[in-house]
Amino acid sequence: MNPVDILFLGVLSLTTLCEICFSVERRRVFHIALALLVLLALVQLIWKGFYWQYVPAYVLLVVLITLAWRTRSNQPSLLKNSLLCILLMATIAPWAVLLPVPTLTRPQGEYAVGTEVFRWVDSARTEQITADPRDKRNVIAQAWYPAESKGETTRPLYLDGLHHLPPDISGIPSLFFNQYGQIDTYATQNATVSKTQKNWPVVLLLMGYGAARAFYTSLAVGLASCGYVVFAIDHPYESMLTELADGRLVTTLEKFSKGDPDRLNFMENRLGIRVVDVQFVINQFGKKQPSSSNVLSSLDLNRIGIAGHSLGGAAGAAAMAHDARLKAAVNLDGTLYGKLPKPNGPRPFLLVESNKSEVGHFERYEAGNQLLFNQFGGGYRYEIVEADHYSFTDVPLLLAPPTRFLVGHFLKVGQIHTTTHTATVSLLDAFFEHTLNGKPSKVDAVASRYQGILRKQVKVN
Repeated sequence: MNPVDILFLGVLSLTTLCEICFSVERRRVFHIALALLVLLALVQLIWKGFYWQYVPAYVLLVVLITLAWRTRSNQPSLLKNSLLCILLMATIAPWAVLLPVPTLTRPQGEYAVGTEVFRWVDSARTEQITADPRDKRNVIAQAWYPAESKGETTRPLYLDGLHHLPPDISGIPSLFFNQYGQIDTYATQNATVSKTQKNWPVVLLLMGYGAARAFYTSLAVGLASCGYVVFAIDHPYESMLTELADGRLVTTLEKFSKGDPDRLNFMENRLGIRVVDVQFVINQFGKKQPSSSNVLSSLDLNRIGIAGHSLGGAAGAAAMAHDARLKAAVNLDGTLYGKLPKPNGPRPFLLVESNKSEVGHFERYEAGNQLLFNQFGGGYRYEIVEADHYSFTDVPLLLAPPTRFLVGHFLKVGQIHTTTHTATVSLLDAFFEHTLNGKPSKVDAVASRYQGILRKQVKVN
């Protein structure tokens, strides 16, 4: 909420309460308050634009103005006061649920961050999900990277297609996202890559099933600020919203088979598509392509790691099993589907999971991760005590603090806040600093800094 929002809602609430409690006297201050509210509403509309959260507030303001012009009655009106109470609660409720312009987790690293979006087409692959031979597979990758800080101010859009969204996205009315263009991602569009290093280590970041890459911006920017080029990958027709290379916006497309009641084959198929998408993205790194920020020419192709959340975490680990170019993998709360190829030697693997005792992890989750530990010859395992499955995403930050608190209390995982992001980024930074940059391992040392938040599980050998 910006200062105008806070002032508007504060004055409106006080004015309404005064009208309810002292309606037998019409005071001059009441009219001044209404004039101030009209002025604040105009300032807000001109400065920030229309919020859907303002609708009940505007209705309440119109009612108060109407009452101001009516002839006063010396008798209190139960009907009027009841209406005002209902409207006041309706005015406050939207602001207690969703924020019009959420605040993301501020990156803690030493580098400024730039970003650039690549919309690639794999002409060798027909799109399996649409099953239309005219459609070629698109893969969208947004690079977040260490940048020169020279005062560039172009702010990247938080969400693909923000200015021409469909009426709803995965069942959520698009008006909820109307103000997301104002979200500060702490990055600059097409900024110059930092010259502190000639080549930078690379981390591919994969999303949870159905999630857009936007909802992992806090993790991506945080890790980029620590000195990595992070490629957040969108998988079209699985992501809730993706803009293809030809400008089309596509949403989630699901076709479930009646012979697959548990959807295990469906999820295995989607995981397999993701593995090929990852290999395609890595193949693009060695090709010369137009890039205003020269991101691709700044990559160290001998230092590529991968991380992902949920299905993305399992897909990332599976991709490392298939592709020796990936040197290390991190699985954030992901369940593996399908089989893996024969072991091709040990590789560093880190499993970071939400609170197991309260959130609940299923047998398939445990069996899949044990298979990954066996595949890679061991690894690290940490539990974030005050996290649920969605705490690794930006989703909790989209909620207003009261709702965020209630959700955390209901899930019995404590406060869902930015500490989950900072702890996760710090742990990933320590892991990749060791596995990609060859520095002595500080994973346990970093975890000890978050005592009470990070809980180490037995290291799997």
